[in-house]
Amino acid sequence: MLINKSENPPHPAHIYNIPVLGWAANAGSYRNIPIDKRDRRAAEPLVKFADYGIPCESFYDRTDGGNWPYHERIEGATKYVWGRKTVAEMLVRVNARVVPFGVEIFVLDAYRPVKCQEGLWKFFWKQAKLQMPNATEAEQREHVLNFVSDPTRFKRQDSTTWPVHTSGGAVDLTLRDIKTKQLLDMGARFDEMSTDSYSDALEKQLQAGEIKPDDPRLFNRRLLHWAMTEEGFINYPLEFWHYDFGDQMYVLHAGLLKTPAAPQSAWYGYADAPHDA
Repeated sequence: MLINKSENPPHPAHIYNIPVLGWAANAGSYRNIPIDKRDRRAAEPLVKFADYGIPCESFYDRTDGGNWPYHERIEGATKYVWGRKTVAEMLVRVNARVVPFGVEIFVLDAYRPVKCQEGLWKFFWKQAKLQMPNATEAEQREHVLNFVSDPTRFKRQDSTTWPVHTSGGAVDLTLRDIKTKQLLDMGARFDEMSTDSYSDALEKQLQAGEIKPDDPRLFNRRLLHWAMTEEGFINYPLEFWHYDFGDQMYVLHAGLLKTPAAPQSAWYGYADAPHDA
């Protein structure tokens, strides 16, 4: 159900639900989605989100230890948060949607160089081995793919090997209080490797009677999901914070969700890091 776009819209928590999905796809399922290099949007530049007034920080570039669960800078992380120009413009409009509710979006990551992706893959692979010591390597890899794309097979000329964040069309974000700048409780932490991170996790808990309809965590997730999908982004259902537009994962999920006029090809492919990234 869509939000009533009136001057004082009701809060999404009351009339909007995040779809409860049985999801077979993961962060490796999009690799065979083609990229149309003839699309005029394919050459769109990467821009700094901060230049568009978008609240953000480069989460993986932090050196103060505050970027749980890493507690250190990830090698290859960019100093600034970058993404495609159209994505930045869309996020400006998303922010305008949530501001009336006393919150703002807060982008933690978007464009990501391959070197940074490699650092994240190594971290989650290590976590999987600790969490699943009796699993086969193939099972561990499938588990890691729920949370991060595999960069180990990357080849610059082969689009089947491109991590989705190297496109500039993928965005990781959450919400924060406008006045206090405190991040809202979403029921799981950013980059938490658990089923609590699944976008519909709280919806399932509500259905099971484990939480109440006025649970603020449910309230917060629905607001983010509503604002992003209303603008045209598609959520990766295994991460409440991850949304796509124009990249391979976007096309994959548009097809799986049977989105009207779902595209057959992506237009954002691999992009080199800006010189001042």
